[in-house]
Amino acid sequence: MEALLGQGVLRKYDSGATISDPESRPEKTFLCVGGTLKVTKLLASGREILITILQTDSLWSDRAILNGYWREIFIEALEPSEVYAFDNVVFEAFLRTKPELLTGFMQKISEQVSDALTLLDDFRGRDVASRLARVLVKFSQQYGVKTDSGVRIDLPVTHQDLANMIGTARETVSRNMARFRQKGYVRDASTGQALELLDLGSLEALIV
Repeated sequence: MEALLGQGVLRKYDSGATISDPESRPEKTFLCVGGTLKVTKLLASGREILITILQTDSLWSDRAILNGYWREIFIEALEPSEVYAFDNVVFEAFLRTKPELLTGFMQKISEQVSDALTLLDDFRGRDVASRLARVLVKFSQQYGVKTDSGVRIDLPVTHQDLANMIGTARETVSRNMARFRQKGYVRDASTGQALELLDLGSLEALIV
């Protein structure tokens, strides 16, 4: 990896900063080495969906391997972050010399595509509570840390971000989160922006 990092450019971004957007057409691969990023896609309808969240050691490419599958993509820092940017040509050439890394990268790309397709399918078939519960359960699996009372998710994700993930309005997410709190499914952690899931079983039961 040191050989790869030597061919990239490291930049620091403040919270809310845009790292990539459709207008810049960077043809870059991004490696997050600190902080948290969100990747959103603008649909033809004008609706924005949040595809995935990138944390330390996460990779994203809008063209590499997928040959242009991702379009109308925005990448934004959710908190102060450090990101390496590589020309896609350089990154793809590097992967061809490291088959073991290519396998891992392809697996990550497959997961990102699967997540996006699942989100789009959810828009058609599930109610808001079910879609929101699915996202929270997935966050618990990907980013959760077990506690004495449940699973803590420490992500700087707003209700608007959640709304963009499940295709609804921020106010609707806020109402459903309030309902989840009343039922004892979730609670706000004592510090930071963390959320604690107290009853994963009940949330999973909502995913019908």
